[in-house]
Amino acid sequence: MSAVAETRRTVDQLPRWAIVAAGLAMVFLLLAPAAAVLLTRKSGVIADGQRLRAGRLPTDVAVENSTVWIVSGRDNRVVALDARDALQAPETHAAGSSPLRLAVGGGSVWTANAGDDTVTRIDPLVPGSGREIRLGAEAVDIAVSSEGTWVTNGVAGTVTRIDPVSNRVLGRPVRTGSFPAALAIGGGSVWVVNSGDGTVARIDPREDVVLGRRLPVGRDPQDIAVGHGSVWVANRGDGTVTRLSARTGRPQGSPISVGGAPGALAITRQGLLALDTGSGDVWDIDARTGRLDHVSRIDGFPTSLAVGAGSAWVVDARGGTVTRLRNR
Repeated sequence: MSAVAETRRTVDQLPRWAIVAAGLAMVFLLLAPAAAVLLTRKSGVIADGQRLRAGRLPTDVAVENSTVWIVSGRDNRVVALDARDALQAPETHAAGSSPLRLAVGGGSVWTANAGDDTVTRIDPLVPGSGREIRLGAEAVDIAVSSEGTWVTNGVAGTVTRIDPVSNRVLGRPVRTGSFPAALAIGGGSVWVVNSGDGTVARIDPREDVVLGRRLPVGRDPQDIAVGHGSVWVANRGDGTVTRLSARTGRPQGSPISVGGAPGALAITRQGLLALDTGSGDVWDIDARTGRLDHVSRIDGFPTSLAVGAGSAWVVDARGGTVTRLRNR
């Protein structure tokens, strides 16, 4: 079968929400070439070649303590892997329709379900848990803080906050910009990246309002992370990572050119990892110097990565796997 025919078949098999959410990196991964896992000696992270099954059409990953959580979009489930014993049979938990992203915090796992505009709350220690919370708007990305659980609402251009005690939506959604694709929490704020207009909005979680003007970043931004006193934005449209001050929101230096189509980020002890969701390249960016080191190349259609349990974890949606990149 030709590469074009295989790509068309993959597109035909995608659920409706994956095509509707056109601003998300996963849609564009269908054009990416396959590649082999490579090793480098410069980075603090190495690829050890360990690829673990992660359900059908996995799109996001998060780590808490020794558990690696992965959304399995086509199964409507969340897969839980034990990082201490990767060969152990994984646990699975039911989620809503076509879960796209997930977040962990406060002992719970939260999924943004793009297929039915809900959020599912999973409490792993409570048998049969899986409460669904209706938003009234599409659910794209999700993050957890002490002030609540925050969900981006894609086409609606808003962010919804859920009370983690009552599991109810609080107040009116906050309008942030054109197609908010991702969000992250840090520096006392909720940071939202709007892929439709190339900006970042900063929400005050105490007032549920956007502070100041939206901050311009690169073209087609897809992910955002907070760490090392900065807010980092992956700009898939121009192959850069923008760095903003987590205190003021002002740019910190020129955008970092990583090339390709960076679409996912994860904070590390020394800086952050950037995943090129087009080629599968993983780059290690030093927060102090801005230096780039190539870590590995993941085959298939990598969509997301996370750091925790002594490793980095990269999800491949097409292969239904997660690749473990160990720290040295």
